[in-house]
Amino acid sequence: MPSMTRALRIDVYADTVCPWCYLGKRRLAVALAARAHHAPNVTWRPFELNPDLPIDGVDRESYLAARSLDRATLDRAHRTLVELGRAQGIEFRFERIERVPNTRRSHLLVALAARRGCADAMLERLMRAYFEEGADIGAFDTLIGLAADAGLEVREARQAIALRSGQDAILAAQRHAASLGLSGVPTYVFNGEYSLSGAQEPAALAAAMDEAVAMSGAPSDPS
Repeated sequence: MPSMTRALRIDVYADTVCPWCYLGKRRLAVALAARAHHAPNVTWRPFELNPDLPIDGVDRESYLAARSLDRATLDRAHRTLVELGRAQGIEFRFERIERVPNTRRSHLLVALAARRGCADAMLERLMRAYFEEGADIGAFDTLIGLAADAGLEVREARQAIALRSGQDAILAAQRHAASLGLSGVPTYVFNGEYSLSGAQEPAALAAAMDEAVAMSGAPSDPS
């Protein structure tokens, strides 16, 4: 008799300029590989940490100064992220980042990529460009190049940004995140019922998947 797996939906709220989201994305990939038998379906949901920034972003040093962030504390956080990132194949290069972008345009590309079945690749390319290459992922031409790298058609990517295709869905996702009480990212929501916040270790994410499947009574197609 064929075995049955249970439906597992994972909604992940993330911003493209959140270093913990990049780390969390890589850790989730490890957990997904370990729980492939659950047939998880991952949907990336937008969460804008700085929606009020100018559309072309701001100078990073000015941004940090305006927020009165303690440089020593920030440097310690960066060192921690560098160490944790290397364990997941990430080479954080914070010193290369010159601008803090408004992430709306990048989320429009992720939304387009989701419609074309390559959201994960698009998000990965955006995060690698920002955190490892120091690219300005709010700049129009930069985004078009990254979209092509991720497999999107250039003309379609240009239209998505210029016409803001999918923006209503992005705003709706933001409202839904607020209704769930989400204040930070990454946040993982399993089957719409069970959530975890922060860049959790792969083992914790795998355990959450197991729990979500155990709580679900809806079987999926036979494996």
